[in-house]
Amino acid sequence: MTTAILAFDAGAAAAVIGLPVIVAALTTAATMGIARAGEAANRRRDRYAEAIQTLVAWIEFPYRVRRRTDDTPATLKLLADIGHDLQERLAGHQAWIATEHPRLAKTYAATRATITEQVGPAAQQAWDSPPMATPADMNLHGWGPAGSCQAALVDLQHEIENRFGHRRIAAPLKRWWSRLSQPQT
Repeated sequence: MTTAILAFDAGAAAAVIGLPVIVAALTTAATMGIARAGEAANRRRDRYAEAIQTLVAWIEFPYRVRRRTDDTPATLKLLADIGHDLQERLAGHQAWIATEHPRLAKTYAATRATITEQVGPAAQQAWDSPPMATPADMNLHGWGPAGSCQAALVDLQHEIENRFGHRRIAAPLKRWWSRLSQPQT
């Protein structure tokens, strides 16, 4: 009987000694997981911020063209290169968002289309306008697409906000609840 008690005591001692090690390992793993999730969220935030920044640059593109000071080949090439770069970045953001969150990709695509509907004609007018000759010419007196694009940008920003923090959980629940509360047809 003494041997059985000693064996039990040795097993209990091993469990008591092993328990803190297991708890420490689990705590470390959980801490690392939370840190990695936070880093991933920060990278996603940065990518979404770049997408918004590119949309704003696209809205600003007609202003750059309109405010050019000459029509030299170098100036025209620089402006054309900016336009091409913006188009590439917009497509890149669209592709990334489509892989990161397909529903948000639809909102981004709609926002981009709304903005392009305004930017396209404004860019056309800007290219058709003569270069600016005086500082007073730089004042465009309300010309341009910025004002008409603001609402679309704000809507997209609200959708992006729903991808982070507590909103990430709350947004789908709100959509689910609104579908439930709508009358069935």
